[in-house]
Amino acid sequence: MDVVITGASRGIGRALALELASPERRLLLVARDAGRLAEVESAVRERGGEARCVPGDLSTLSGAEALGAALAGQVRPGATLVHNAGIWPTQREIGPDGLERAFVVNFLAPMRMQAPLLDGQHLARCLVVGAGLMALGKVHADKTPIGADFSRWRTYCTTKLCFAVATRDIAARYPSVDFLVMHPGVVRTDLGVAPGLLGALVGLTKRLWEAPEICAARLGRVLARERWSPPGEARWMVEEAERPWPRVADGDATRAVVRALVLA
Repeated sequence: MDVVITGASRGIGRALALELASPERRLLLVARDAGRLAEVESAVRERGGEARCVPGDLSTLSGAEALGAALAGQVRPGATLVHNAGIWPTQREIGPDGLERAFVVNFLAPMRMQAPLLDGQHLARCLVVGAGLMALGKVHADKTPIGADFSRWRTYCTTKLCFAVATRDIAARYPSVDFLVMHPGVVRTDLGVAPGLLGALVGLTKRLWEAPEICAARLGRVLARERWSPPGEARWMVEEAERPWPRVADGDATRAVVRALVLA
């Protein structure tokens, strides 16, 4: 069985790759940093697992489409896709597509990347590593894509909300694929790292959060479950317990705006 892990070069992605290392599965490891990715591949092999590096860039739409095509040429039918890559922006950045960077990396790019895998019937399961903070997100059709409503706090919440909501629609379109959106826990990673006093305070706070390895073990247990959601649906899970979707992710207004952004 193939498991595709995005953001596999560090943090939760790296820990998950090591957690899943096994002769029973082949890991396709995705990240921009080819050097770090090779180190993870080597670590997986040392644990008796099989892995393949697939370097790719989710910071542009063209990069995401190229990555999707590359994966579609390598992944075997019945694969699991783990959407783990993501950023917590500390300042507004507009990328080459004319869109705010987190809007692309956390939402539009993974949507573009997975499209050929879904259309080519390569996937049996798709797990989106979400965030409980999406409950604080607020999507503006005109402002959010270009970061006109940028906030180093709310932009992360909003872009994670967008991908979670879009996944519910994708699940309805591909009922043969088992979908799940999951808040994996409060994990000590380098998300949101920034210089200065605020960055130092965040770093101190993160010392109290759980290690990526604990989160990876949790994800491994969830991945081992036979089924996550009924056909045509994507359920929401907080750590290892299913929860009702947050109100904002269940509202007609938010879902309509996200649908429009996907099609724009």
